[in-house]
Amino acid sequence: MSSVNKSICIIDDDKVYTFGVKKIIKNHLPENRVTTYDNGKTAIDAIKKMITNNEDLPDLILLDIDMPEMNGWDFLNEFEMLKDRINKTVNIFVISSRIDHGKDDLFRVEWDDKVSDFIKKPVNTAVLKKILESRN
Repeated sequence: MSSVNKSICIIDDDKVYTFGVKKIIKNHLPENRVTTYDNGKTAIDAIKKMITNNEDLPDLILLDIDMPEMNGWDFLNEFEMLKDRINKTVNIFVISSRIDHGKDDLFRVEWDDKVSDFIKKPVNTAVLKKILESRN
């Protein structure tokens, strides 16, 4: 599968991390479009506007958990309430420095139906390519 022409949304308040991921995508996966939001509230507001205006939603979302104003878990709850108005599959990857696959099985049980995968920061080029190439 190809990673051509995907729309990627990064929701993270860490500007250095966001800059780094955008740079990786631009340098190694330039056919993809990137939008960024620094918290869940601005992102969910933008997604609601996209739905209202019948605009294309992102193909995938890289979602941080620890953010001001609206954290990643609250974003997921809000996004879930919009599902019936969304006419495409949006893959959400939770990206966090605090993910420990050995300990977060409880999170997985609760969130697996909403989240495509949990990925530990920092995200590198190989991980980004794998995410983009493995999704339709």
